[in-house]
Amino acid sequence: MIQPCIFSDEVSSEFEEAVRLSAEAGARGLELRNRMFGRSITQIDDDDVARIREICRRYGVAVAVIGSPVGKCAMDRPEELAQHHVHFRRMTELAHALGSGEAPALIRAFALWRPERDRATDHIRPDLEEFLPQVRAFLEPLIAMAEQAGVRYCLETEGATLVGTCAEASRVMDVLGRPAALGLAWDVNNGAWCGENPYPDGYRHIRDRVYHVHVKPNQAGSLATVAETPLTYEQLLSTLREDGFQGWASIEHWGTPEAMLGGLRELLPVLDRVNSA
Repeated sequence: MIQPCIFSDEVSSEFEEAVRLSAEAGARGLELRNRMFGRSITQIDDDDVARIREICRRYGVAVAVIGSPVGKCAMDRPEELAQHHVHFRRMTELAHALGSGEAPALIRAFALWRPERDRATDHIRPDLEEFLPQVRAFLEPLIAMAEQAGVRYCLETEGATLVGTCAEASRVMDVLGRPAALGLAWDVNNGAWCGENPYPDGYRHIRDRVYHVHVKPNQAGSLATVAETPLTYEQLLSTLREDGFQGWASIEHWGTPEAMLGGLRELLPVLDRVNSA
């Protein structure tokens, strides 16, 4: 089953209100990133964790994904790289403290800023082969942490980083030996904006390693199509479901809280059809 999820920080700046509104609109899971009692996911303490657990219990939703910023850092800044390793260890603790324990917890993360990261939607991608040694050196200890903690490092396709497409994600996974703890948080629109045709071209690279999906609107403010491609989200999610994907589809970056909740409501009947097929 594919379940509906939403980034809580894009629904309201008040965490409990965000949870309430998301649950009322049909979310079953939350992706946590910012705006938790004025703190980000890298700043919350154990008291905050207890409050989050209680609020989620009250409204009947799960913490689906830890939306960490790990890996959004510059490859030429050693202190920043080291700090992100510290952040990830804390993310593994939060994943266990906030997760249900029914499946490996998911931590969304990245693979280093690309040079000229302001070119996030540029179809001319950086030469990944040139930077693979730095990517490998950064990710190897993090994947080891993930394996030890029994969580999954969900590498997001993000054009401002060195992994913007499924092909690039696959290359990174190959270099690291394709460990089970490393998979994809597939932001399908991001890949399309980087010039990759999501299906079948992109999907063939990561078919067996999609752990999470982000759902963004097209230019018309709808999920009828993936970005401006002919592919519909229903086609994409149906393919994932047929191939055995069971996880979360997260609504993200719809522009306003009202649009976020509208996107969630648009997603629900799509998932009903996909899950019942």
